[in-house]
Amino acid sequence: MSRIRVVDMSYNYGDGTPALNRVNLDFDPTHHTALVGPNGAGKTSLLMALAGLIDAEGEVLINEIHLENKTKEKLRTEMSFVFQNPDDMLFMPTVEEDVAFGLDTLGLTDSQVREHTAEALSKVSLSGFEQRSAHHLSYGERRKVCLATALARQTSITLFDEPTRELDPQGRRNFIKLFNEMEGILILATHDLELVLETCSKMVLLDEGNVICSGDPKTLLADHQLMVDHKLEVPHSLTKHPHAH
Repeated sequence: MSRIRVVDMSYNYGDGTPALNRVNLDFDPTHHTALVGPNGAGKTSLLMALAGLIDAEGEVLINEIHLENKTKEKLRTEMSFVFQNPDDMLFMPTVEEDVAFGLDTLGLTDSQVREHTAEALSKVSLSGFEQRSAHHLSYGERRKVCLATALARQTSITLFDEPTRELDPQGRRNFIKLFNEMEGILILATHDLELVLETCSKMVLLDEGNVICSGDPKTLLADHQLMVDHKLEVPHSLTKHPHAH
């Protein structure tokens, strides 16, 4: 079973502000995990460090292999990252090429690359968009192309940064359905606390780079004082039905 262990991870922003402060966490496929916290809590920095996109102090162990310069490339073939801003991910002339980008490095044949690409675009309802340029699509459609790039990779680890930001209600519902069908280690950073309740069985609350607590999302999100202390609000669905299970 895949596993990620984070040991004493610290990271400072360029201006010296701490983004992560001695973070220790474990991730495995038995729980889909949400990272929540106010702005500047360190959620994105943690995802970037897990993907080896920033050099943090401390250790990241992926299936007991240390994430470091000499293992980075190999370990990255086991993970996909859906960035918050689609324009950080989409740079090829066509949607099809964006989704297929890098699949050959996973050891897939040309026909498998085409198959994975077509299947992923179909899952996000973008079949027929193959030859279009992502830059001519709406923001919501570009977000779907990003999701398709992760689905096409079929990796054992997928990281999402604010995956439902600016999606319309239907796009959000589709994301939830796809996310809940995915397998492996899934970690999402989000401000959408209802999304956490609908997708994740474990939640990690970060604030100012510190892990405040982790556990069952319903229990933690229903804790009014905890939410207030960390500039968050109890999700509407938990205030409406206080006795619902």
